[in-house]
Amino acid sequence: MTSSISSIFAQFARNGARPPEGDSISDLPPQLPWLVEHPVNAEGIEGESLRFYSFFSDKIRTLHCPMARGKCLIGPSHGYLYACKRWKDPTPSLFNPLTKDEVTIELRRDHFPFLHLESMGPDPIGTDNYMAFTDARHMMGFYRPCSCEWNYVELPIEICPLPGSCLKRRYYMNDPETGDTVVIDIACGSSFVIPAPKTLESSDRVYFVESTGKILRIVKHKDETLSLDLSLALCTSNFSFDIYQLCAEDDICRSRWVKINSIGNQIVFLDDHNGISVTVHPSTGIRINCVYFLQRCFVSCCGDWVNYFEVYKYSFSDGRTEKVVCPFSNGRTWLVPNLVTSVPAGHQ
Repeated sequence: MTSSISSIFAQFARNGARPPEGDSISDLPPQLPWLVEHPVNAEGIEGESLRFYSFFSDKIRTLHCPMARGKCLIGPSHGYLYACKRWKDPTPSLFNPLTKDEVTIELRRDHFPFLHLESMGPDPIGTDNYMAFTDARHMMGFYRPCSCEWNYVELPIEICPLPGSCLKRRYYMNDPETGDTVVIDIACGSSFVIPAPKTLESSDRVYFVESTGKILRIVKHKDETLSLDLSLALCTSNFSFDIYQLCAEDDICRSRWVKINSIGNQIVFLDDHNGISVTVHPSTGIRINCVYFLQRCFVSCCGDWVNYFEVYKYSFSDGRTEKVVCPFSNGRTWLVPNLVTSVPAGHQ
């Protein structure tokens, strides 16, 4: 499967983002994510080309993307990346590096003098779900690309907006002080708390990932005692994961997290802030029930600490973590390649 699909994508890239003649893209099976290289300077992306790496075909692809120049790219997602300028007045958009489709996000400057993306969701263009934004105050804006609709929620002063996940008109995020899950009703602005199933350590990271229509709470543990010296290579035994699924009650405020030991035929891909989940058919021979994650690392250079990213894979089947060989040291997020043009009607 992988080799034939790779040839179609390679031919597609050579044809300048036009589907290759004689090939049907509608019959392509679900794709596995590519790692997106993010070669940034002080202003954003350098140059007009982007490189992507597939761990499953072991191929690097280069695409000409002039719209990415000078911008920061945020994922992970299916098909589209979020692009915005770093220091200047942002003109954010969603763009597909393969088809060159670009969807501008209509901003309300009276509500958002400063804009920061917290969650774009796994498929912002192909679904009616919301993207989550914050500003310098305790305000969140939820934007639905399919209808260009904004919903604004002013948070209580004790709630700090953080990366999370939107699903079915609710936004889930972690309270770093308690480990509890704060759930915001996007429609009415109310919020409630789901207690943490287990006390978190200071080094734990919490991700909320939509998977087959459900919300997963994924906790990454890191044993800091094994890597006190930042100049030492990270030990794979540092990392482990716990995963929880939301058990919803008729009274949503009584919902609780239930620990699970397997995610079945899913693979989760995490970057430094968010994650996506994809379904893999067992016949592909690809290892399922695991997490690929990016780990920020540091190295001393000329008296300064320089950060880069390494890729690891954790298996829920045997609890083992292994480092994954990668040609990029600055891969920052994941993109599921998508050749289908699906610009929302409101943007046409």
